[in-house]
This record gives sequence, C-alpha cells and structure tokens, in this order.
Amino acid sequence: MDVTPIDDQQRLFVSSRIDDWSCIDQHGISVVVDLEGGLDAGIPSANGTRLYLYFPFEDDSVPDPTMIQPLAAFLAQLYQGGHRVLVHCSMGLNRSPLVAGVVLHYLGWKGCDAVERLRQRRPGALFNAHYSCYLEGLTGGTDVAASSSVVPAAIQR
Repeated sequence: MDVTPIDDQQRLFVSSRIDDWSCIDQHGISVVVDLEGGLDAGIPSANGTRLYLYFPFEDDSVPDPTMIQPLAAFLAQLYQGGHRVLVHCSMGLNRSPLVAGVVLHYLGWKGCDAVERLRQRRPGALFNAHYSCYLEGLTGGTDVAASSSVVPAAIQR
C-alpha cells in the first residue's frame, strides 16, 4: 500500500487497499473514504479518532453526481478544518483519484488542473476516460468556504 499525497500541504491522499493501519497513523490521517467493495479489515474503533466513510462503486462509469458532489464537498470542509483525508480504492488509480479530484474542485481547482496534478503525483491515475473527462468538465473552482454549509437546504434545520 502506498499512500500518495496529492496536495502540497500533504492533507489529501489517495491509496490502494489498506493493508497496514500504522501507515495511516504515521500520516496523521483522521478521515478515510473506502470506495472498494468490502469493508477494510482492522478498522480502528477508538472513540472519535477517525471518521470512516464507506461509499463503494464499480470502476466503470461516474457514480451519481448527487452523491459524489456532496461527498466531495464534505471532505473539502473536513480538509479545510485541518483534517488529513485519505480516499482509497483497490488500486488507487481511478475511483480514489476521481473523488480526490472533485475534492480539489471544491477547494478551488479547475478540473483540468486537478487531473494534471493527480496524474503527476500518482502515475497511472485516471486511465478511466469516463473519470478523467468528468473531472476535466468541472470548470472553475468551487470554494466550499464561500458557502456556509454543504448540507442541502432541504435537510437543513
């Protein structure tokens, strides 16, 4: 398992399947997003130490944007709050870079710049043309800090 920092601050990471939680601890990662088909073995269960999100999808077409966009916006908020975020899938080359790219978009990056950075930092990333085209279609950056919340108005109280 190789954990790859995507941003210069080393707070957004992608990786393949988790096989060693001590590596996650060494990087100070407090948020883990699992995109592969089964729950990770040995998920740490200490109270309040790590947020584990499970959103499995197949490595073919882009998942429902009404799911992936709010997920990425939430992750961007956690990132901006100082958390270190890891997004992982089986190989760390398509699904995790897709979600990390949308997070970068919510952090103000243009989609094409996110694709370039992901491919630079994680060689072989985004060989799935559906994913790279989706990210490249995200024009202009969306600064999540500019909005008070990423929770849809319909469920805000």
